[in-house]
Amino acid sequence: MRNLNRDSKDTMREVVEKSRRLETFLRRQIIGQETVIGSFSDCIKYGWCQLSTPNRPRGTLFLLGPTGVGKTESVRAAAEFMYGSPDARLLRLDMSEFSRQAGEEALVNLLGTPGGKSPGRLERFLEENDEGIILYDEIEKAHPQLFTILLQQLDAARITLNNNRTYNLERFFLIATSNIGAHLFQSAKHLSERRLQQSLEMQLKERFSPEFVARFGKFNHEILIFRPLKPEHLRLIARKFYAQLLPVYRGTHRIDIRGFSADLIEETIRSIDNTRNGARELRSSVERTIREFMFELLCSPEKERTGWLDLAPGGSRQLILLPKPNQTKEFHSCY
Repeated sequence: MRNLNRDSKDTMREVVEKSRRLETFLRRQIIGQETVIGSFSDCIKYGWCQLSTPNRPRGTLFLLGPTGVGKTESVRAAAEFMYGSPDARLLRLDMSEFSRQAGEEALVNLLGTPGGKSPGRLERFLEENDEGIILYDEIEKAHPQLFTILLQQLDAARITLNNNRTYNLERFFLIATSNIGAHLFQSAKHLSERRLQQSLEMQLKERFSPEFVARFGKFNHEILIFRPLKPEHLRLIARKFYAQLLPVYRGTHRIDIRGFSADLIEETIRSIDNTRNGARELRSSVERTIREFMFELLCSPEKERTGWLDLAPGGSRQLILLPKPNQTKEFHSCY
């Protein structure tokens, strides 16, 4: 069996000390999902401290909710906390790439060719990592054959690939996300928490086998519901995106944006046609706004490249760079 336990760089005492700070870290990173972060954090920290049942994965999670509400970002944040980078020791598999429509070739890309002549993505990841996270994104789109393979992983923490090797998954977290029942959240304000959960359970049973869902755990423990983002959450997320992206141009193009106005955030929120795509659409809007403005500056070498970003007066959506913040308005610093 491949991937037997190796010595960890961190002692158990160090891991336990770090894990106590996980929930605080996640609450800073993930906005608008206060009700599920505690359970999500518990699953990750217990597994990281090797408190999981023998012959089982370190942890299993099934994350439900509409698109763009933080399901995948929560997983990436956990990877960053444990391994130092959002993409470290994380295999993210978009199941739309491995659907029935994608055909048998897609399964070969994942599992490898029979006999192991050409390794698949799972084999490469498991050969390179003795621990980590395997994320099955939008699991409802997966090829039916993959659910049989997943049951083996969830049951016995092992997987046999087309190279005829069996890999030990006891040091891996297995996480699935799904947008199933996303339409329910459009009327969620009219549903109690209990009714919403019951409706989602029915949706899961219609799409997946009961034994598959049961392998992950129970609702509110390992099966978690991420809720739609409210306008106040979107404002905080937009502020976070601007504060993260603008300083990048300081080093790459010597454009020193020191901060931005609250008016810019409000205009960004208004630019989204709807909130169904949550933070994903918001990120695209922020990136598009920044790229357009940066390109204008690059095309006009005579323009000042240091200052505070704001909207031009008079109701215009045009961006301007101020030498200092307008004292009558709210500004946020990038520092």
